[in-house]
Amino acid sequence: MAARFSGTEEDARASEGLIAACLGLADGDERGFGAVAEAFGLPRDTPGDRARRSAAIQAALAEAVRPPRGIVDAAERALDLAERVLDAANPNVLSDVGAALGCVRGGLTAAAVTLETNLGPLRDEGLEGIVRTDVDRADRLVARADALLGRVRAPVTG
Repeated sequence: MAARFSGTEEDARASEGLIAACLGLADGDERGFGAVAEAFGLPRDTPGDRARRSAAIQAALAEAVRPPRGIVDAAERALDLAERVLDAANPNVLSDVGAALGCVRGGLTAAAVTLETNLGPLRDEGLEGIVRTDVDRADRLVARADALLGRVRAPVTG
């Protein structure tokens, strides 16, 4: 709503696109979790079973990290949008900007924790490095969200 009242039409469309993208990523995260859980449930009685199970786990993990990594990307775009809208904000919609920032912050935290959880069993060192970079980026973006929330609250709290 803040993008409609304080931003441009382009900002409003970007906001709607981000919402749709994040809903799709949330669905993808659920599917990714299911695939990882299914892979961990595979038999491990024989060496062949263990090899197939291990390969399935790694393949599922490689796919499962995609949605939370996408959330980090979307959150960065959302913070860029929030900053643009905040710079032109109608004071009557500051609470909406703050609510959006709180949601972005929560999404970043959830994505970082999910990525960190997936690091434990992940064996692909290249992908591990990429995931660690995204966790670090999520942490930096949480700090940015906090700074923007401070800007939202400052006029209200004095």
